[in-house]
Amino acid sequence: MKLLVLVSRFPHPLDKGDKLRAFHQIAELAARHEITLCALSHAPVGRESRAVLDRLCARVEVIQFSALETAAGLVRAALTGLPLQVGYFLSARAQRRIDALIQEVRPDRVFCQLVRTAEYAKRMRVPVAFDYMDAFSWGFEQRAALLPGMLGGLLRLEAARLARYEAGLLEHFPKSAIISEQDRDHIGHPGRDAIRVVGNGVDLETFRPRPAAKEHDLLFVGNMAYPPNVLAAEKLVREILPRVRQDRSCRVLIAGASPTRRVRRLAGDGVTVTGWVDDISACYAGARVFVAPMAMGTGLQNKLLQALAMAVPCVTTPSARRALGASDEEVWIGRDASEIADRTLTLLKDPERAAALGARGRAFAVARFRWSDAGAALEALWA
Repeated sequence: MKLLVLVSRFPHPLDKGDKLRAFHQIAELAARHEITLCALSHAPVGRESRAVLDRLCARVEVIQFSALETAAGLVRAALTGLPLQVGYFLSARAQRRIDALIQEVRPDRVFCQLVRTAEYAKRMRVPVAFDYMDAFSWGFEQRAALLPGMLGGLLRLEAARLARYEAGLLEHFPKSAIISEQDRDHIGHPGRDAIRVVGNGVDLETFRPRPAAKEHDLLFVGNMAYPPNVLAAEKLVREILPRVRQDRSCRVLIAGASPTRRVRRLAGDGVTVTGWVDDISACYAGARVFVAPMAMGTGLQNKLLQALAMAVPCVTTPSARRALGASDEEVWIGRDASEIADRTLTLLKDPERAAALGARGRAFAVARFRWSDAGAALEALWA
């Protein structure tokens, strides 16, 4: 089958959740189908990243936006009531290029990822499968609740626009997917149960247990420019770590791309902030406990999947565990900083119990989060 895959960011390097999901979906589908990738982009695509996708796809097209096009798309969204998340990726030139690409390739199916691409697909005469991935509106609602004043008001306005837009998309794309039941429940359409839950997987070869010196007691990873990750890192260092240190000394590693100034300020006094790491699996291997105090966030936490796959014992929040479908047998939770610190301390003090939790977590990841299963579920969407 000939598939055209439309994404809002070039799916490499794998430094953001949507890019990781798209990359592995493409890799799975490319084993059985001829893939044409069309990627929107606000920045130049590196030669190495392009080469990675060239090996998977029959054809790769990148539509790079100019600053003027981006501004025009945002103005159009503001005036018409579209979410700014959609307007930022909207361009008349891109629409013409995508339409022309459909005529050139003549795909049997089109697969679109995220609400950012939906406007381009609404008028397509080719069958379209659509992946919400996350409930964007829910994410903006959570952020707005934490921000006072005008900025919080703007985020609430964007959340309301996104909620209306997400609900309306089900009318255009009855064959739709989303990453978790928790996210599906936040799509405001009475027929939302028809949206197929297609989870993520984890690279079980890259992320597998291996012996390593435990250089850090606690670990947190992620894209450190993403607001929920910034808040989680601050909570770990400023609220959880002091409670742990009342009982024992503790070293913390915060690893991941693009750390903001707020994150970089956390470094010092036994806390290391790395920025981009070429081999993030080494960070997991060198840590005793993975702590993800996610106060907000949508979708599945890939960081938790990777830690589980490497048999690193995990402590997180109830909503993050709920999205995984895990229990206390595989992942421990705490409702606040005090509970997270207590559960973390238990694991630090009892290595055997920590190892047993890590082993059950690894078994859970192997059983539930294979990319091959996610790819099969995606194909079933348009079967």
